[in-house]
Amino acid sequence: MNEQILSLINRLDEALIPLAKEGERFDMFHLGRSALVLHYGFQLSTRDVDIVGMQNRELDQKAIELLGEDSPMARSLGIYLDLVPEALPPLPTGFRKRCRQVPGPWQVIRLWKLEDHDLAASKLKSFRPQDRADLQAMCDRGLLTAGRLRESLEEAFPWRSPKEGDEEDDPDNPDWGKAYASFKRVEDYLNGRISSI
Repeated sequence: MNEQILSLINRLDEALIPLAKEGERFDMFHLGRSALVLHYGFQLSTRDVDIVGMQNRELDQKAIELLGEDSPMARSLGIYLDLVPEALPPLPTGFRKRCRQVPGPWQVIRLWKLEDHDLAASKLKSFRPQDRADLQAMCDRGLLTAGRLRESLEEAFPWRSPKEGDEEDDPDNPDWGKAYASFKRVEDYLNGRISSI
């Protein structure tokens, strides 16, 4: 799986070299399951490489044309590139400042690894079975603490307006309630109150 992910990144970099202006970079803020595989060595499978899009519209569009889900190159690699708007997971405010650049041979691409809790927070709203398995694996490896995960979650929803003593509910933002309920489940797992997420 690692080889497929790196192959996609390498092929994308090669394709962007003639298209990028002098000194122009394509920042790939890496999230999703493929980030766990590449940066943490998790033995998982995935069909896509999720990155935060909208950094450079022209290069974003070219990247999707080259390696998006229905592209010939993605089909040949068996994995595709998926650009995710940062508001979709949503990602914590200031996540870019906490990212760490991943060294690599790329000329145009700059690959960024999200901070552990920011990556985990991006999985709390959807909380699909795959997200729950990923979060449990991160907990089992000692990558997460409940306090820091809560901070990342709150930074992902800076506009929430819960009433005093009612942290779970925000009628103006139902996504907060879903993500907070997911966080509570992870917190319970970290504190040994439940046996699985």
